[in-house]
Amino acid sequence: LVSRGSDTPNKHTPNLAIQPYKRNNTDNITSIVLLTPHQSSNSHQRHTNINPTIMARGMNTMPTMRRGRTVYTPGPNDKRGLGGFCSVIFLLAILSLPPLILFGSEMARHSRYVALSDAMNSEIVELNHLNGEEVRTLGNSPVNVNSVVPNGALVHGVSSSIDTITSDAQAGIQIPGALALKRKTEYCQWQEIATQQCQTCTRTVKAADNSSKEESYQCNCITQYDYVKTWRDRRINSLMFDQPGAHHNPQRDPMPSRTFVSEDAELTFHEGVGEMIDEVTHRNNGKGGGLKARLDPNMLSSGIRKQPWRKIDFVLNGMAPPPSYFSRLFSFFGMPKRNTRYEPLQMLKDTPYAPAATQDGFAYVGQGGYFFSPYESPSTTSKLFNYFVQYMEGSLFDWQMGDLMPSCTAGDVRFSYQVQDPNKVSVLGQLRSNAHSSGLQITPRIMNRDGSSESSVGLVHSGSNTAQQMIIAEDSDSRNAALFVRALLFLWAIPASRLAGVALGRELGESTFSVQLEGVIGVFATLLGGVWFTIWGTDVGSRDTIIFFVMGAYFGYLSFKSSVRRGGGRWLNAVWCRIGRWANVPPEWRVENSYVVEGSTRTDSKRL
Repeated sequence: LVSRGSDTPNKHTPNLAIQPYKRNNTDNITSIVLLTPHQSSNSHQRHTNINPTIMARGMNTMPTMRRGRTVYTPGPNDKRGLGGFCSVIFLLAILSLPPLILFGSEMARHSRYVALSDAMNSEIVELNHLNGEEVRTLGNSPVNVNSVVPNGALVHGVSSSIDTITSDAQAGIQIPGALALKRKTEYCQWQEIATQQCQTCTRTVKAADNSSKEESYQCNCITQYDYVKTWRDRRINSLMFDQPGAHHNPQRDPMPSRTFVSEDAELTFHEGVGEMIDEVTHRNNGKGGGLKARLDPNMLSSGIRKQPWRKIDFVLNGMAPPPSYFSRLFSFFGMPKRNTRYEPLQMLKDTPYAPAATQDGFAYVGQGGYFFSPYESPSTTSKLFNYFVQYMEGSLFDWQMGDLMPSCTAGDVRFSYQVQDPNKVSVLGQLRSNAHSSGLQITPRIMNRDGSSESSVGLVHSGSNTAQQMIIAEDSDSRNAALFVRALLFLWAIPASRLAGVALGRELGESTFSVQLEGVIGVFATLLGGVWFTIWGTDVGSRDTIIFFVMGAYFGYLSFKSSVRRGGGRWLNAVWCRIGRWANVPPEWRVENSYVVEGSTRTDSKRL
């Protein structure tokens, strides 16, 4: 495999032993090999510190489940002590973050809109339309790029000649033709699932003026804890589990998820490339060398638009295995076919000597393109301490069927790769001379706005797109992201309007549906209009800003006048009592000013 057909290894060929990997019945790979460095007695040969007994354990993919304890809690299900305090702090954070997120989202939307508008109104030089003399001028004297391209002008081009390679040095992986490479790490972890069933009880609570009311609350709760162990894309802290000893999650993270971009991608822009692409070979059919320019890594920081991520699988000779029966069946019914990129195992000849293998014990095990590192058993002291914790929580002798399942071990880590490798790209940026070489480089165009903040335009899209199409698509993405945050803000306005009503001596929760809707619209529109006015001012969309702000104030006024009036008192105490009730703290923590209802002007009993 590693000598590429040669029977005699040379000094550059790694000395590898091919160890068969035993798979279980749940795997869908027909043959898998585990590549590990051959342990040689020669002192000058490279070797790793992988424990052979550890590497003998393979990667299991089957999940397992264990039944935890059933806990009965008599009495009210109020959160007291530290639990109540943390519940209040968490709720305050939930109520405070959405306006800050909205402000950040609208700032990003404004910055993006200004940058794209400036790009749309700027002069754009088409690299594919340069004549031969201009191409020769740029190739011979790239320092004098302004002799062909005006200073500060944007350039746009479409290229199907992409010379690039993206690597992950920590794992010894190099993928040719990739503009972006994503390392996706997964962790074998326990997850606790708590299912609670409570009765509904009633109690009488008193206010500061001795008025009282009946309130319902949860009581006599039964909590069932279950645990599921499987591969997850994040680590889970097991310290707060009901049984942390029996379901301990090691927090090792030797190879965290990360995205790599090409550092030296070179594009060739041929004249008329948009019309000269062979749809079968995806190669340029035009004549001439074309203009060559390197792509600045910052151009790829946001990925390649419209280019899906493809998973990489390393198989024998790089040949894709035949599709399974279910894959053929699903493709018959119109389901999308697999989009996996297959590479030969020979590309992994350097991985046994990379830091991931020598320091963290990772090895390629296949099963869908995974590199696997098993969790090494802790020291004897750690084991004894864990046994002591299991004894204290009552799980030391709690043997279950799930313990016999061939699942992964908590603490195991695996990772795979995904790639963006388009056959043709469209770029929009600024052409500059490369300071580190004698060539040209396409970089993001940085625009100073008001001398205080910066925004840039550096776009890479998959396929053939005009400059106008790229700018419009980016503006659409920015607008959709802002709309999503605004929709979340509308949901946040429901509890926010209740709190605003309580602070003003009104009870929206006991008012009619129409009054509650007026309060929600009032809070949402007023806040959004105020943020727009702060960020956008009166330059763009001033009419929409004024309409939203006035509409919000009007609906808020209607809701205030028509909602149920509550007894007077300190507004801060009223807000605290409402938050405390939502946080499920005991009644003695939240003594209302009064429970007297002064009146309501509408009779509709529907609630929001």
